[in-house]
Parts: sequence; structure tokens; C-alpha cells
Amino acid sequence: DSSIKEHIEAKKNMEVIKMVKIALDNYKIVSYFQPIINNKTKIIEKYESLVRLVDEEGNVLSPYAFLDISKKGSYYNKITHRVLENSFKILEHISTKISINLSSLDIEKEETRDILYELLERYSSDTSRIVFELLEDESVKDFAVIKRFIQKVKKLGVMIAIDDFGAGYSNFERLLEFEPDILKIDGSLIKNIVNDTYSRNIVETIVSFARKQNIITIAEFVENEEIFNILNEMGVDYSQGYYFGEPKKIYI
Repeated sequence: DSSIKEHIEAKKNMEVIKMVKIALDNYKIVSYFQPIINNKTKIIEKYESLVRLVDEEGNVLSPYAFLDISKKGSYYNKITHRVLENSFKILEHISTKISINLSSLDIEKEETRDILYELLERYSSDTSRIVFELLEDESVKDFAVIKRFIQKVKKLGVMIAIDDFGAGYSNFERLLEFEPDILKIDGSLIKNIVNDTYSRNIVETIVSFARKQNIITIAEFVENEEIFNILNEMGVDYSQGYYFGEPKKIYI
């Protein structure tokens, strides 16, 4: 019965929202960092900042468990602000670049934009080490706001990446609008690249397009040596995935 289903769903959502509130109050919204390596040198040149929630039992939960439901409540922006704080703070302790995910929801919110500008000012000597990764988002309400934001932060030296590239159809059009510095090739294409010619052809197309446009490429979900070798041969610039390291805490 659909009403029983809805009731169970609502109850579960309330539990998640309560868990998020407790985690925010106790500073248990934390950032894990996954290395991104230069394919030519095999040296870590960047880390992607990834949000995690530590619950009251000490379990570390990935964003799938809480992030979408948080968007229904008022806590989503607070999570974003906490992640931004964590991510910028880590700049003082590492020498690599740091990559931070932003959704259109984040950028369209004036309060979040103000926090971002404030952080960029506070860390003005490190802006060239910051990458904002824009998440593929069908719910963009105000394209102009996002475009202005991108232009403004790029002037400050921040790099712009488009995440999950190759997964959707709107990509190329949006790409030309956003003038990104980096394309992150969607993990589902990379995962199947060994046995699937379709995936391989798409990745090759993206790489050759990116090279012509002077755009850096990063492959996500690089899970083993075989995948890495294919990507390296194709000329993908960077790799990220369990073959090189999972998301972890950086201990200061």
C-alpha cells in the first residue's frame, strides 16, 4: 500500500535528518581526501575533498546515506559550509591542489557564494591550488548566476572542473558556456573501458576533444593497473581511484 510506503519513507527521512543535525552539532561532518595522480609521473598532485558523516556509533557514512535527504531539510547548506571550511583548512597542511565539489544548489545560494568569496579572500595566496568541481545538475535554476560565479573565481586563479563528464547529453553545450580547465571523465565509462569498446570510444573522443581545447582530463574510478594502462596510452592526464588510493582522513 502506497501510503504505508510513504509513511515508512518519511520516518526514515526524519531519522536521517536527525542524524545530520547531531553530526553538525558535534562537528562530525568531516572531509576525506582521495589522491589524484599525474599519469606521467605517478605523483599525487591533487586531492578531492569528499564529505563523510560520522554517526553516534562511530560509523563513517558516505554521502549516499544522507546528502540527498538533507536537501529536503534546511541542513544541506550547513553541510556545504562545513565541507568548505574543512577543505580550505587542509590547504595549510598539504602542498598539492585541492578539489572541492559544488552543485548548482550551492552556487545559486547567495549565502554559500558569500562564504566562498570570503574563504578565497582569506586564502588568497593559495587560490591557484583550488579546483571547484561542478556536479552535473539538472536542477539549474539560474544559469547566469553560475556563469558569473565561474568567471569571478577564475579571475582569482581558481580552476573549474566539470564532474562526471560523458554521462549526460547536456555536457558539451554547458561545457562551452562554463569554459572549464578540467574534465573529469565519468566513472561508469572508465570502469568498463577494458571490455567495452563503446566506453573506450567515448573516452577517446573526450580526450581528443579536451586536448584540442587545452583542457586537462582526469579519469575517475581507476580501479586497477589494466584500466590505468589503457588510459595512460590514450593520453588521459590524471587518474583517481582505488588503484592509487581510497578517500581517507588527512591527519594533521
